[in-house]
Amino acid sequence: MYEQLDTEANELLDLISSNVVKFRKAKGYSQLKLATEMGYGSASYFGCIEIRKNGQHFNISQLYKISKILSVPIAQFFESTPSELPPESNQ
Repeated sequence: MYEQLDTEANELLDLISSNVVKFRKAKGYSQLKLATEMGYGSASYFGCIEIRKNGQHFNISQLYKISKILSVPIAQFFESTPSELPPESNQ
């Protein structure tokens, strides 16, 4: 039972990371730009979370900030088939 729960939890974390990448790119944000707007000094930590290096993952506070910066409802990070967003220009 615990192994199944761990597997499902990791699949959810993978989905969240994948959706963050998808929405970040759709909104025209680089890792560095989003990381900077979230208060990080570089994109390296953020990049490790996106690829789930060593099991790292976004926490709820980070997801909240990302949702506000990208203007994406936080629930969409948890959806397996979020709607496609057209890329926005960086004006």
